[in-house]
Amino acid sequence: MARNPSKPKPFRGPPNMGPKSLAKKPTQSKAGDNEKKFRRLFSAKASKTPLLGKKRYKLHDVEISVDDSFEYDGMDVLVEIDSGNMAKLLVGQYMLLNCLRKSDKPAFFLIIHAYKKFSPLRTLKNLGFVNQHFLNGNGIEFGALHLNTIESWSGDLPDLFKLANDSINTSTTALSCKPRKAV
Repeated sequence: MARNPSKPKPFRGPPNMGPKSLAKKPTQSKAGDNEKKFRRLFSAKASKTPLLGKKRYKLHDVEISVDDSFEYDGMDVLVEIDSGNMAKLLVGQYMLLNCLRKSDKPAFFLIIHAYKKFSPLRTLKNLGFVNQHFLNGNGIEFGALHLNTIESWSGDLPDLFKLANDSINTSTTALSCKPRKAV
């Protein structure tokens, strides 16, 4: 059957949006796979510290969650596994956690990057900037590391926080925020 030339073709999206372009690249794992890998590694190395699962925070119609959590030394450790090189999304998540989490218990936001060749320094710089300039330095403490680092981690929890903070001191010192002039 011939196509009617006066009838427009259906829109199928930009040419780079076909099924082949949406396929995962071989260097990127599925998010669920990385969460499972983290749980397996953490449970094997820190067997006396149980993982407590996802935590959700909600106020009215706004909600945010983290992939996993555990308690350490009277502190809630909120774990987010970043599988897609999304430092910009982590900044929004960090802001929402600071706004929606209502607890007197101290917290630590631990970001585990799983994307190959990604340096956690970008995340640390972004979160440090937001904490200093929008939360007046009073935001939830945070740290970031790569999932591969967990493989060589000793299992000692203080060492995990040290690994997550190794580059944080150099990441925020040179940043400044100047107000923009009104247009």
